[in-house]
Amino acid sequence: MSKPDLHSDSNSTQNFLEGLQDSIVRRLSRTQLSRDEPIVYEFTNDRALLHQYYHIREIMYRKTANAHRMGDEDVYDKLGHILIARRGKLCIGGCRLIIREADEDFMLPMESSDFKLRNVFPNLPLKKLRHGEISRFAIMDDDDDKMEIMLAISQLIIEKCISSDLGYVFFKSYLSMSRNWRKIIYTHCGQKNVRICTEIKVPENPMLPEITWYITEVRLPAAEVTPLYDNMLARPIASLVH
Repeated sequence: MSKPDLHSDSNSTQNFLEGLQDSIVRRLSRTQLSRDEPIVYEFTNDRALLHQYYHIREIMYRKTANAHRMGDEDVYDKLGHILIARRGKLCIGGCRLIIREADEDFMLPMESSDFKLRNVFPNLPLKKLRHGEISRFAIMDDDDDKMEIMLAISQLIIEKCISSDLGYVFFKSYLSMSRNWRKIIYTHCGQKNVRICTEIKVPENPMLPEITWYITEVRLPAAEVTPLYDNMLARPIASLVH
C-alpha cells in the first residue's frame, strides 16, 4: 500500500442545515459517481463533513452494539483533531485524536474520576510528556475500499501523533479490535512499541455492559527523550552509543 496523502486542513466554518445531512449521506452513498472519485484524507473543521462523520459513528454503534446516541457530537469533538476520509463532499470514514499537554488535568474520553491514565500507568512520565487518545474510529460498512481506508486513516493519525510530539497515545477497544490495531500500528505504521494492557481492568461502559474493554498503549519516538528535570531533557544513554 502506498503512503496516503493528507489533504491540507479544511478551515471552513460554513453553517449548513445539518438536519438535511442524513438524507444527503444516504443519497450520495448510492451514486456511482462518488465511488469513482479519489479518496481524500484531511483534518477538518467543515461542519457538513463533520456531521456526516458523526452520522457514520451513530450507524456503527447501532449496528455493532445496538447503542443509540453514542455517535453524537460531544465536547471532545470540539477539543480534538478529527481526521476524515471523503470522496468529493461525501465523508466515508474518520477518527478523532485528543491531545493532552503534560501539565493539563482535563480527563481524556476513556477516563473517569476513578480511572485516570496517570494513575493506571504510574511508571509512565505522563506528567512530563504530551500524550493523547485515539477514539471514534468509524468507516462506512458498504464501502468497497474499507480496508484501504482503515489502513490509511491509521497511518495518518499515528503520523499526526508523532508530528505533534506525543510521547504516548492510548485507545480503548474490545479485544479483537485491539489486536487489529496492534497489528496495523506495528506493521503499517512502523511503531514497534505497541502493547495491549491485559493486566488493567477497564471500567465497563453502562451503555455497553456486555463488552470487555482493553487499553492499548503505544510508545512513540518522543518518549525516547526522557525528562530529567523541569527545564531539561536528555536522551537515554543507549541512544548516544554509536
